Amino acid sequence: MNEDDERARFRAYGDQLIGAHLRLREMVEDLYDALDSGRDVRLHCLTLCGAVTRHHTAEDANVFPLLAARHPELAAFLDDLKRDHEILAGMLRRLEAATTHEELDGLSAVLETHFIGEEKRLTGVLNALEPRGDLGIGVGDGRS
Repeated sequence: MNEDDERARFRAYGDQLIGAHLRLREMVEDLYDALDSGRDVRLHCLTLCGAVTRHHTAEDANVFPLLAARHPELAAFLDDLKRDHEILAGMLRRLEAATTHEELDGLSAVLETHFIGEEKRLTGVLNALEPRGDLGIGVGDGRS
């Protein structure tokens, strides 16, 4: 990979974040479909919960510390996002315990608000990062 290709890959972190959120939103819709059909509810629930957890764990461990170091003005916002992650983790546990429309509605609303805020504040900042290592903000395998 030449230097321009590498720069383009790293400058696309904000776009990767949006792509990861899109896939998580699709997983929410898949779980709604499963609930409505009564098929594979547990599988879809575990898939969604695992993907959201991996995504937020990667952000907390890799993305947010890097952004806080390079952009101290984002520290309070990043702390708020970490608190969101804790709240969402509790919601995911409740969803796993009782996969109902009510639990999924609550999770879906909080996730959507969280994703929109994150995308508005961080996409440009992430796309401006210089190549210095993989942030791992994708869904599933740590890639987007």
